[in-house]
Amino acid sequence: MAGPDMHLPPEQRNVGMVFQDYALFPHLTAAQNIAFGLRKQPKDLQQSCVRAMLELVDLVSLAQRYPHEMSGGQQQRIALARALAPQPAVLLLDEPLPSLDPDSRKRLGQEVRDILRNAGQTALLVTHSEQEAELMASHIGYLKAGTLEWRERR
Repeated sequence: MAGPDMHLPPEQRNVGMVFQDYALFPHLTAAQNIAFGLRKQPKDLQQSCVRAMLELVDLVSLAQRYPHEMSGGQQQRIALARALAPQPAVLLLDEPLPSLDPDSRKRLGQEVRDILRNAGQTALLVTHSEQEAELMASHIGYLKAGTLEWRERR
């Protein structure tokens, strides 16, 4: 987040993002959504990366489904796979767990945390939910009176 790359235009930064609403392309299949960030790569590399991402999020069987044919949790995992595919230096998660019942939120939060850990991915989670932060984070920063205070989890 510091150094010579700090002044690069956004499209040249090595940052991935998972939006609150997942922002999947409705006209693309799960595999095509994942491959979107790999357009400049050779086709064989795209295909192997898409397969690896589908395996990582445990959704190989849904590769040819469109977003409207998937559950919210499946859409979330496809959005996560799409963001991870280009191997970003850091992944930003903007309120990644939608308004779900507490059990679904906990289960999906654990799945996302496990996927990120298995991928060895550094991520920054932005949330208003302290429970969501506690569930998913190894370190938690709180904004208090305009100051960021860090707390390491046990």
